[in-house]
Amino acid sequence: MATRRRPPRPAPDPRRSMMRLEGILASAMDAIITINDRQEIIVFNPAAERMFGTLAPAVLGKPIDILIPERHRAAHAGNIRRFMATGDTDRQMGSLGAVSGLRANGEEFPIEASISQVQVGDEQLATVILRDITERRRAEATIEEARRRMEAIVQSAMDALITIDERHTILVFNPAAEKMFGIRADDAIGTPIDRFLPERFRAVHAEHIRRFTQVGATNRRMGALGAVSARRDNGEEFPVEASISHVEVEGARLATVILRDIAERRAGEEARDLLAREVDHRAKNALAVVQAVVTLTRAETKAEFVEAVRGRIAALGRAHSVLAQSHWQGGDLGQIVGDETAGYGREGQVTMSGPAVALKPAAVQPLGLLMHELSTNAVKYGALSTQHGRVAIDWALDAAGALQLEWREHDGPPASPPAAGGFGSTLIREVVTRQLGGALDVEWPASGLHLTAKIPASGYRHDLTPAVSSSRILEAAKAPAPVRRGRLILVEDEALIAMAIAHDLQQLGWDIVGTAATLDEAFRLVDAARPDVAVLDINLGGEAVYPLAERLRHRQVPFVFCSGYEHLEANSDFDHFPRVRKPVDVQLLDRELLRARQAA
Repeated sequence: MATRRRPPRPAPDPRRSMMRLEGILASAMDAIITINDRQEIIVFNPAAERMFGTLAPAVLGKPIDILIPERHRAAHAGNIRRFMATGDTDRQMGSLGAVSGLRANGEEFPIEASISQVQVGDEQLATVILRDITERRRAEATIEEARRRMEAIVQSAMDALITIDERHTILVFNPAAEKMFGIRADDAIGTPIDRFLPERFRAVHAEHIRRFTQVGATNRRMGALGAVSARRDNGEEFPVEASISHVEVEGARLATVILRDIAERRAGEEARDLLAREVDHRAKNALAVVQAVVTLTRAETKAEFVEAVRGRIAALGRAHSVLAQSHWQGGDLGQIVGDETAGYGREGQVTMSGPAVALKPAAVQPLGLLMHELSTNAVKYGALSTQHGRVAIDWALDAAGALQLEWREHDGPPASPPAAGGFGSTLIREVVTRQLGGALDVEWPASGLHLTAKIPASGYRHDLTPAVSSSRILEAAKAPAPVRRGRLILVEDEALIAMAIAHDLQQLGWDIVGTAATLDEAFRLVDAARPDVAVLDINLGGEAVYPLAERLRHRQVPFVFCSGYEHLEANSDFDHFPRVRKPVDVQLLDRELLRARQAA
């Protein structure tokens, strides 16, 4: 079989090849510069002209280092010589990397360069391909600036920022997180986030995060975990407010949790709640005191009754004004004495002397009532009932720090002790000895009443030690109880309230076998009196009554709480026990006591 011969290829057309090469050089987007072994420019394409801002005729035959900033020329020349001799540069084969170029107007700019070499006859040539990367560098700088800003935001954020991957492994842990959890970022990154959750909540929170990364919502609301519990590295639990967001980066789903420590906020909220409850308690206690004043005041006529009640309530109002002026921090004794005696007697009839004494809040109202009762008694029966009578009020602090207050009348009508103690004299004894935990000495020389009240500095607020028996409290009672209902103890730190409740309950048939104003006294009274039932104030001069309630429950002695608080503070164990709010409705209290005793 005859073999077909291929037609001979036409001989290369040098002119056509040159035209193709020129076309490639002219259309290239990158600058192409060819140099000889003396590093002189022999090719300078249009892209190079645009890049360097000069025409080819102006640079052909000149050394390439005119296109390089002067400070880099020696290093670049060395790189090109090495490459033309060995095919290698200081960087990598055929690459000059990112270098600096110099435009004809002197402007420097970044370029990316690669180099290749070819032998043409006896001449060795090198071609450099250059790309202007000014825009890329600008974009990279913009991205880097944005990254630095974002990093600065993360680093300076007041809230803890923690980023985790799909396996809940920590990737980002900012300084606020370090401070919040007490651990360095280097020790936290790469560990699971659930190390910062109390163990009992880990499964639930893991489900929140898993659900959020899948559907963009938690079990609560979009992006919110709400108030949760966190765990510091030392094991301490604390409340945080948390939110979560997610983003997909190169196919990986990342979640960022933002945490805010709300321990101080919680404490502030609890303090505000406590303040609101305390204001409510004080208001109801004040009303209960007024109720007690009305109940216990005795007078021959309606007009006298109104005058007595009005005066005592006014004294309470002045005491509250003193407390309000000091933001319930206490009051000045001199101001209280002056306020309560200012409206009695003629000018010069009342003198007062003593050092500055700042009373504690619990002592302001009792001492105001004491001064009021002494002043009204002096106007009705004592030194201030005559034109020439005098009253001297002096106080001092003794070596033990106790306050000694003296009321001395003289130049009035001949004095003698009252035949029977009324509410006023009972009140004076009660506020000094019972409510303030002090001692009272009353003398009746012919010259006038001489009263000395000694009040320990430690007794204004705590550790009150009553010095009177329940029989003295009940001196105002006029009629025996019609039906005996049982033996009752009353635990109440406000003297007037205790007197009023005891009076009303005795009238209804209860045998009041004792009263107490402190826990210590109440424990002793329970052991000694063996009551059938008890009435308990919740707050005894700052102490909660619950230890006593626990002992009564253990001994199966029924009791009723009687307090101005709307809720039982900090102890839900006694929520089911009966409670009567102040001001006291004695009929309601009586029914609750009977019901409690019948159920026991």
